[in-house]
Amino acid sequence: MGTHERKEREREQRRQDILTSARAAFVKCGLEQTSMDRIAQEAELAKGTLYLYFKNREELIIALMSEDLEALLQMLQKVSKRKQSADKKLLEAVKTFYRFSSNNEFFYRVITQVNLHTSFSVAAAGDNAIRFCEQNERVMSHLKDLVQEGADTGLFHLDHPPQYTVMLLMFSMKGSLIIHRNGMAPPNWTTID
Repeated sequence: MGTHERKEREREQRRQDILTSARAAFVKCGLEQTSMDRIAQEAELAKGTLYLYFKNREELIIALMSEDLEALLQMLQKVSKRKQSADKKLLEAVKTFYRFSSNNEFFYRVITQVNLHTSFSVAAAGDNAIRFCEQNERVMSHLKDLVQEGADTGLFHLDHPPQYTVMLLMFSMKGSLIIHRNGMAPPNWTTID
């Protein structure tokens, strides 16, 4: 292996270490309270080194969300490939999204606390924002395809385009996460799985 390849591998490893440290800092301190200083401290790096890899906090958050969306996308692709009816695949996709969000504190906090459209600009987050938008579109397309498959096979009757149903599902999932995680359900409903 040449020097160039080794340096690229080391750079990518440093970037991944920064992302891991940033994720830990955001979970520990909260999204709004976590500064680049705090992330540099968590990563045990000089703040200047951090800025060599990420130009701002928004770029870091979007890079982390992009990683998470890629993992979620892989899970949803597995669900889509199953030899099941569309209604069962859609239900499993919803469960997959819910489990992923429930088990990933950073992802949960971002999707329930941050307005990505107003909080981040493509200019602030650079290529990571473009990648994030593309991944988000792919996640939504997987769900849309499952809804369309159900409509095509007669399982679902749609009065609106499949995208409308997907948006309602996404709103419902986000709301259910907030209600469940914050203990907002009526006490006698908490035993429902």
